[in-house]
Amino acid sequence: MTWRTVMSDDLLGVRRSRLGQGVAATVFLVTAGIAILVALADFWSPGSQPPSFDTIMLLIGSMLSLILPFIAMLGSYGAIIGERESGSVRFLLGLPNSRFDAYLGKYLSRSLLLSAATALGLLVVAAVGFGILRQPDAVAFLLFAVATLAFGLLFVGVGLALSAVLDSETQVTTGIISTYVLFRGLWLVMQWAGLYLTRPDGELGLRPYPEWYFYLGRLDPLNAYVKVVNVLFNEDQFHPLITNPQAGELDYLAVSEWYAVAALAVWLVVVPVVGYLLFVNKDVL
Repeated sequence: MTWRTVMSDDLLGVRRSRLGQGVAATVFLVTAGIAILVALADFWSPGSQPPSFDTIMLLIGSMLSLILPFIAMLGSYGAIIGERESGSVRFLLGLPNSRFDAYLGKYLSRSLLLSAATALGLLVVAAVGFGILRQPDAVAFLLFAVATLAFGLLFVGVGLALSAVLDSETQVTTGIISTYVLFRGLWLVMQWAGLYLTRPDGELGLRPYPEWYFYLGRLDPLNAYVKVVNVLFNEDQFHPLITNPQAGELDYLAVSEWYAVAALAVWLVVVPVVGYLLFVNKDVL
């Protein structure tokens, strides 16, 4: 047995499970749902003018930024902790399997499930976007597809790391919820706490914000993804999900799309690596 065997066995099992099917269906519907509604509206009202490609893509990207992280973590949370609680971890880690084989195989199987569902949804989006919507942009769509797949895999890595490091399904579930709350809400609280600690009374919300505020804010992978989507489909104008720079802040490297791309890449690589390094030395038997 190698990581390939672990991957194929796990992929077969997760495809047959209700959780795996639910994750795949949810990802597909979230990705393709708006495009399907647009196609239905065009079918029932053929004389009306369809919306612009950028408007629909911005809406899809914004929805994915809210929903895809939780679904991706849910799809991978039981990968290793489920084996431990059922007792089958002894077979998973039995010779000739190494912990690397087990971890990599599980990561790849859960990544393939999420990527396949996301790709299928994006195909529907492409069919509607290039067949119905106004002013479609092939390059922007391809970049969006790459960013979305990377964004989803990032949180597959988070879910797998939690599954490998924590000691019960309850702890992993709590870890998933806590991670989502951290990135979606508490991250902004940390930014404002920094302003509170570094600024005198009465100047808390005054613009321009210091450069570190944006470096911290765009390090949040949810914010980084929204930044990329906003650049592709909204010319980097106002977006309600992220802090928008103003005059005096626009020359910060932290507000550029390159910093957002780098932040996504760092999370994508670092999280599964750290999870594996902790898993190697953990007593799981």
